[in-house]
Amino acid sequence: MLLGHTKDPTWPAPEDALTEARRFMEQQRGKRVLVVPHSEVDGLASGVLIVRALEALGASGALRVPGKGEHAHSPGFLERVRASSPEALIVLAMGSRATPLLPTLVVDRHRDTEPLPAEVRLLSAHGHEPAASTSLLTYVLVSPLVVPGPLEWLAVLGTAGALGTDAPMAFLKDALRRANRKAVVETVSLVNAARRSARFAAPRALEVLLRARNAKDVADGHVPGVDELRDCRLEVRREVERCAKTPPRIATNVALLLFSSEALVHPLVAVRWAQRLPEHLVIAANTGYLPGRVDFALRSQATRDPMTLLQGLTPSALGDALTAGHAHATGGSLSQPDFLRFAEAVGLPGLRAQDVERRGAFPG
Repeated sequence: MLLGHTKDPTWPAPEDALTEARRFMEQQRGKRVLVVPHSEVDGLASGVLIVRALEALGASGALRVPGKGEHAHSPGFLERVRASSPEALIVLAMGSRATPLLPTLVVDRHRDTEPLPAEVRLLSAHGHEPAASTSLLTYVLVSPLVVPGPLEWLAVLGTAGALGTDAPMAFLKDALRRANRKAVVETVSLVNAARRSARFAAPRALEVLLRARNAKDVADGHVPGVDELRDCRLEVRREVERCAKTPPRIATNVALLLFSSEALVHPLVAVRWAQRLPEHLVIAANTGYLPGRVDFALRSQATRDPMTLLQGLTPSALGDALTAGHAHATGGSLSQPDFLRFAEAVGLPGLRAQDVERRGAFPG
């Protein structure tokens, strides 16, 4: 049986929600639809699935990945959306935060905590255990609209990237075998390295997935663009090694790693140091990813919950951080002055403005 195809009417989302989302897609026949996926492999795989379904429906589906440091609701990105004049929007794995510009379908594995505008339709896997990846949810959504078998590998790819190859999904083991487990793992590594690279090659990774017929096409380099993804992976590995050598600043049970890199390596550095300091809440703070900002990742193997920490801070201490994640992994992005206030609020006083300046950010 194909991945995600069970007889449970409530999984991976309630049948009525799936029906409403399919109705939204069917209403786009002959229209121009902009598809906006998250730049991780789960989002990109979802984007390809949606575009294939729109093609089958006779709609014109264009894919656009938000730029480095952006999301679907960033003002600059929304301006570019307006300029392209689509008639509908489909947002994948990024939630819905602002009033939409036009009719919008949001597909996400997380719960949206904000009230939804009337123009938005939400399809979420939240609360329907085991919670599906966005790509798996998308695959189930589009399966009645396409020939699903040849596209199953994309749902497998996104699920492996978001939840791991051992995720408790029905039929995942068989689907991994059909998709070639080794090729899936390699493709996940390459695609995610593209978004982490200082060059932000997520659009190139998306092109690779659009050209590929299966994961082996990517893993074996049978489509153009794979060599660039391999270069990105090498760059990211070098940057993780360089930045992980940063000595931590430790105060009580909080450890701060402060470094500067144009690559999105702070989550990987935080994971590495959380393993070394299992009793500490680790904050890996990158002053070089975006100009004028400090992007940070919080990781913990102890009982202290990073999400609870962020939610317990006052708005003045948290600034405009984007808080998202789960119990032991979250993060955000703050202006440099806000990050200094944030550090003091979590028990790391004494940082100066010069400590969070951008320097030595280029990949080594």
